[in-house]
Amino acid sequence: MNSRQAQKVLSSLFPKNSSIPCKITLWDGQEMYFGRGEPRFTLKITDPETFEAILTRPALSFGEAYVNGKVSIDGNLQDVLEWIYLNRAEEKLDPGQKARIFLLSLKRKAGLKETKRDVQYHYDQGNAFYKLWLDRGMNYSCAFFTRKDQSLEEAQENKIARSLKKLRLSPGQKLLDIGCGWGSLIIEAAKNYGVKAVGLTLSREQYSLGRQRILEHGLSGRAEIRLQDYREIPREELGTFDRIVSIGMFEHVGRENIPVFFEQASRLLKNKGIFLLHTIGRTKYEDMDPWLTKYIFPGTYLPSMGELVETAQSCGFDFVDIENLRQHYDRTLGEWARRFEKNLETIRKQADERFIRMWRFYLYSCQMAFRYNPLHVFQILFSLGRRNDWPLVREELYC
Repeated sequence: MNSRQAQKVLSSLFPKNSSIPCKITLWDGQEMYFGRGEPRFTLKITDPETFEAILTRPALSFGEAYVNGKVSIDGNLQDVLEWIYLNRAEEKLDPGQKARIFLLSLKRKAGLKETKRDVQYHYDQGNAFYKLWLDRGMNYSCAFFTRKDQSLEEAQENKIARSLKKLRLSPGQKLLDIGCGWGSLIIEAAKNYGVKAVGLTLSREQYSLGRQRILEHGLSGRAEIRLQDYREIPREELGTFDRIVSIGMFEHVGRENIPVFFEQASRLLKNKGIFLLHTIGRTKYEDMDPWLTKYIFPGTYLPSMGELVETAQSCGFDFVDIENLRQHYDRTLGEWARRFEKNLETIRKQADERFIRMWRFYLYSCQMAFRYNPLHVFQILFSLGRRNDWPLVREELYC
């Protein structure tokens, strides 16, 4: 493809009256302007092969080109991604191009070995890396903001407190946290509700720091973290948990294993027990983002609401309550990105520029996806069997 052809394609994808003024510079120096006023960014494309790859596989190739330096940005990456999302360029692709994207997104079934490998690939980057941009409690999931000026630390504490309130815990109960991260929720549950809290993780880094934090809080014997998959819990513990919570882990289960997950959860819970599931999801089935699954979260799958509720009900769960935290995750991702940028010099001592571009693209592209795409964060409350004694209102959650 020559420069003239590229300009024609760009003109068909992006309107000249774009709400975000910008400039695109092609490999031969040709420039195209969109919108009115001073450009907020300049996007430079180094060669026609990169341009063709982006057209053919935009969801994968634009991120790859940015990470590998095949496109450069004079300005803010966030502005570029917002410009792309606002103009819905990918929706203007022809059917052949969309078919190629679909083939790239096909997944293999995630067995126990594959799940462990995928989780460790992402979460074992090192605790020092995550400490630079997560909150003090090391919570790597959507926070809950109650006011505009609230810090990420406060918002993550809100999320934990709110989740525990929904579970309606009582002293002496046994709580299982599937995908407990660095242990913040089980620490709070054991400390403030007097429950026996067990957390599961597949990350050795999370396991090591989480155990250390439990000891520091003096909760040995009341809180426990295991390096264990939910499918590996011993038979003698089946039916012994009063409550189960899973926050930000379900995305790693994989589509084929959704029934396996709910079946195991039903075996682990006592009858009439409560299960809180917090997961990114969608209202209907769509293909996964191939760039995200290749570079950041291998094996990930974002379920549809129908898949969640129908599968849960087939495993004996009754649907109790749901809350959507989409806007909270937009803000959470923005806070992570801000802290990431603030600590760039420290990160550069640990990683190369390609790694930095990859994680920057991940944080900003996810934020724009939650702002403009049909992505949500569901907090769904289930009971194992129907409960007619559940409170009629959520009033205490809003205190």
